[in-house]
Amino acid sequence: MDYLKYSGAGNNFLILNNLDDKIVDRSQMTIDLISREQQRFDGVIYLEESDIADFKMNYYNRDGSGNALCGNGLRCTAQFINDNKISEKNDITIEAVTKIYPAKLQGNNIVTIGFYPPDKIKLKFKLKVHFTEWWQLINCSYIDVGSPHAVIFTDDIEKPVVKNISDIPIDEWGKNIRMHKDFAPEGVNAQFVQILSNENSEIAIRSFERGVEGETLACGTGAISSAIVSYALRGINPPVKVFTKSGSILTVDFSVIEKKIRNLTLTGPAVKID
Repeated sequence: MDYLKYSGAGNNFLILNNLDDKIVDRSQMTIDLISREQQRFDGVIYLEESDIADFKMNYYNRDGSGNALCGNGLRCTAQFINDNKISEKNDITIEAVTKIYPAKLQGNNIVTIGFYPPDKIKLKFKLKVHFTEWWQLINCSYIDVGSPHAVIFTDDIEKPVVKNISDIPIDEWGKNIRMHKDFAPEGVNAQFVQILSNENSEIAIRSFERGVEGETLACGTGAISSAIVSYALRGINPPVKVFTKSGSILTVDFSVIEKKIRNLTLTGPAVKID
């Protein structure tokens, strides 16, 4: 089965053209393809026909679970379409999880995706966690922008004190959040956020993603969620520059009209890799 490899700010995907709808068992195909690769890939994207948009992104996590939204995957899908001359338009619409997302190819492998406002936001509630040998109550926020995320600021963690986001043992702490009983049964993606500069609207994030069940080098919906919570609780004004684990920068922009998020976009790189 022919496929190409793409990276969205460090989020790596295999992309297959399934416009002829010949691939039926996408879950098993995903597991099989991922297992063949020596390089780590976070999921598989199937480009398909859509009845409501120009194209459909059918995304499956590396564990074979589907029906998932992936912000970085949307950018890579748009770039894949352009690179392979499936469409030569710079403005296209992509269906994902029954919704339509506008994509704009900016050139030089930079893509902007328009997103819906969050379905749900719950800010600054107490979550009982076990990061070290102590239980503690920390401030946590929940936000759903197509995928559910728990957002925690590093300076709200008291045991142990986190001086730099790079010090977080994310495989352990991220799993504790992702599998927390308060988010059962679906679970959440865990986002740890450090404010870098209020003046320059810069934050850093590290992401533990469900379905991948580990840290990813970038998370598009995680970047969006972290930026919105940083605006709401820490006064970080849009556009927000989000520094990812890969070193790439994602830009989250939005406006707030009558206390509601509007014109939400995610901009960042999407490149074909070897």
